Amino acid sequence: MLIEELETIAFLARIEIKENEKEKYLKDINKMFDYIEILQEVDIADLKPTTHVTELRNVWREDVVRSCPKEIIDMMLNSSPDREKTFYKIKKVMSD
Repeated sequence: MLIEELETIAFLARIEIKENEKEKYLKDINKMFDYIEILQEVDIADLKPTTHVTELRNVWREDVVRSCPKEIIDMMLNSSPDREKTFYKIKKVMSD
């Protein structure tokens, strides 16, 4: 990569790069490109796609709704700073 290309990329990305930093960034980017070239040499044609390095899978369970004793509900609601009926009342966090 050339300095002109770096300047164009920085301009398009709206990133300000100081003059004394350009050589350093250019050197770092070129190292990354060299590493990518090494990775592209690896033959992965016979590999199957994976999302994880292990064969572990999530074990899902059925959600079961259970009633909670009124004493526990009251205890939880009484510990909140503000409530409305059986709901916690909080400050609005999103505008309309």
